[in-house]
Amino acid sequence: MKKYVIEGFEHSPGKNCGSTSLWNLAKFYGNNIEEHNIFGLASGLLFFYMKNGFGGAEYSIGGRNPLLIKDFFENTGINKEWETYNYFPKDKIKKYIDEKVPVLARTDLYYLPYYPKPVHFPGHELVIFGYEETKDGTTFIVSDSSFHEPQKVSEKDLANAMDPPEKVIAFFELENHIMPVEEFYVKFDQESIIKSISKVVFRMLKVGQDFMGLKAMRKFADTIELWVESKNTSWTLRFAYQVIERRGTGGGSFRFMYSDFLKDSSKIIGGKEGEILKEAGEIIFKSAEKWRQLALILKELSEKPKVEKEDMQIPKKLASEIYLLEKESFEKIEHILG
Repeated sequence: MKKYVIEGFEHSPGKNCGSTSLWNLAKFYGNNIEEHNIFGLASGLLFFYMKNGFGGAEYSIGGRNPLLIKDFFENTGINKEWETYNYFPKDKIKKYIDEKVPVLARTDLYYLPYYPKPVHFPGHELVIFGYEETKDGTTFIVSDSSFHEPQKVSEKDLANAMDPPEKVIAFFELENHIMPVEEFYVKFDQESIIKSISKVVFRMLKVGQDFMGLKAMRKFADTIELWVESKNTSWTLRFAYQVIERRGTGGGSFRFMYSDFLKDSSKIIGGKEGEILKEAGEIIFKSAEKWRQLALILKELSEKPKVEKEDMQIPKKLASEIYLLEKESFEKIEHILG
């Protein structure tokens, strides 16, 4: 059996698949930075709300920017793009690893066999940093944020995960996306902070579509009671709890992480603008606490034999309060962007 693992690459579990992958890569190249600041520099925060979106739930919510990896490199001044192939690029991945270059990959975790009871979750990022050759073919060694130890995945399973036979979100298709990541330096400075938060503010406040940003959050608050009419009300509620609190969010729908980023950024920005960022971070922390409260109520409701519209009044109230907090926070930040 031939085995090759990139020496010096250390897998650490983390809070979110994308920011953890970037954090592990950053550490490999000698950068000293916390995961929450990686997440913030990647313009990681967002909100979207869709009917029949993903995960098998009739209504789907999400709190993370799906372009996180691309935005991180762009915001920190590094020229990196996803490579796309119409075939599983096995030999290219192996070649990069032989050259001691870790490879980011995008997957649908439904096809990763080390996940128990998986659901379709496209856009799950991981780092490939080793492989083994056996009589049965190639097995890849990956760093996946949800696990304490590196995981092994067969060539066949990884190929399915990177180009799923079943497409679950029309506008977010996986097409054998890989990104070899050579040595880089993370700029955590005024320029990268302003660039990263500008994207978040624009997406939350200015985007015209009602499935994204504060418009989506308002719609979510206005229509959450309709979830009781779903064909799969229990799973819709349970999945919402999971994507707020469990599935790689760091808790509170990613808001705890983003709050920490804003507070750390305020020290770098300094002055009046820094104070405003600190205040915005404190408001986002309050929002995170309400997201957590909402998630736990949705979990409890998901276990009821039947959920009535009256049961959704507290979730509706919390969703409205979250909307107002985030509107206040991002409008504060908008004032310092110029």
